[in-house]
Amino acid sequence: MDRSNLANLRALAPPKVQHKLHLFLDYTLGTVRDVPDPYDEGPEGFETVYNMLFEGCRSLIGRLEARS
Repeated sequence: MDRSNLANLRALAPPKVQHKLHLFLDYTLGTVRDVPDPYDEGPEGFETVYNMLFEGCRSLIGRLEARS
């Protein structure tokens, strides 16, 4: 969900598929933005991350439905 996770995944992936890996919000919303770790932010941080993921998932579902 963040650039560190993305870099780790790309390092593990075969070269021919590395270009298929993206940040979640970049892929779903076209927003090059990390999903932050809410652990130290209290309930508000978790709510913020939940809303980011919910919006991204709604967008992804809409894109997938448009393909079928």
